[in-house]
Amino acid sequence: MMFDALSYFSCLGADEKTDENTLKAKYREKAKFWHPDQNKSPQALEHFQQISKAYEVLKNPKMKTAYVLLSMVYKADEFPAFERLKPYLDANQKENPFIRVFDIQKISGGKIEKEKLVGTYADSLEFLKQTTINNFKKGILSLKFFKALRHNLKQISSGSKDQMRLLVHNAAAYFLNDNKTFAALSALQALQFCNSEQKKVLENFLKLLPPVRQKIDSWNEKKLKKVQLMPVYRLFWVLLFVGLIVLGGFFARGFFAPDEDKINYYQTVRLDSGEKMLDDIVTAKIFNVSVDKTDVNMLYHLKESKDVMYGPSSKFDVVFKAKRGQTVRVTGYTPDGSWFRIMLDNGEMGFVRKEDLKKGIGRDIPDGSQIILKKNF
Repeated sequence: MMFDALSYFSCLGADEKTDENTLKAKYREKAKFWHPDQNKSPQALEHFQQISKAYEVLKNPKMKTAYVLLSMVYKADEFPAFERLKPYLDANQKENPFIRVFDIQKISGGKIEKEKLVGTYADSLEFLKQTTINNFKKGILSLKFFKALRHNLKQISSGSKDQMRLLVHNAAAYFLNDNKTFAALSALQALQFCNSEQKKVLENFLKLLPPVRQKIDSWNEKKLKKVQLMPVYRLFWVLLFVGLIVLGGFFARGFFAPDEDKINYYQTVRLDSGEKMLDDIVTAKIFNVSVDKTDVNMLYHLKESKDVMYGPSSKFDVVFKAKRGQTVRVTGYTPDGSWFRIMLDNGEMGFVRKEDLKKGIGRDIPDGSQIILKKNF
């Protein structure tokens, strides 16, 4: 396969092996045919200029070599001008053959913007670290952070085309500037990213250069990815730590907080006769509500049929089975407000949970009820 991005070889009817004399003869023949003074075709001038430019490049062995190299990685519409061809520099704006390029996404002003990173391995580590921290701060709440992170992680292992272009570009630029050592080092690294046809061109190019013994810097892809994932790891451990604290507090509360079913509202009292009995101390642990039978503000009714207990716990005995909608009077409540002491129509008192009651009169209050004076009702 012949690499000929600008059709310099084809317009002259030549190839890479065409010698200088043959190339010159082909140029004269083509130039004579397409010269605007001889050829009145509308495309004559354009063809003549292309032939002239092609011959100018291909007759120069150094420029011809650079042209073939650049044709491997550039199309016609993006082909760089030889007179302005400069190598890509590192982050410190210095010539360095050991650089890579990454198209990175960076969050700015709430938007994801593209930014090109060109630098050494050390440059890349620091740049990716700072970019990730920036994206974490500015995009974690909108989830743009994870979108940018996914792109940037993918770039580390899938940018072979971009790396090939950068390294071949630099190899050609260094070669034209007579920096043969840097040209060779760039070409040697490009061998990691080329296909079989490109490999042949690079190997032939390296034969034109003196061998180099300088060690090629290695790029640790795992570390380049790890430095980007560090904020995610830290967020995970922070969330895990907070979660453990919350979970621990929940269990601690359940373990140390008094269980209403374990509250000992009664204590055992031993009489002089040796008899044991339960001393009712419920009264001491209940906040009393003054009973005014002419007041309807403390009248409630049961949402559903419920067991009215002797004490503020489901472990006490049942005093009475109250019906749905039965009207009762609240006469007290436990310190935590979870149980209400109520008075029934017959004057007895018992306990129900707060959520079992609804304020106001439910069913009609029967005659003779102890919870209210009928004459004021």
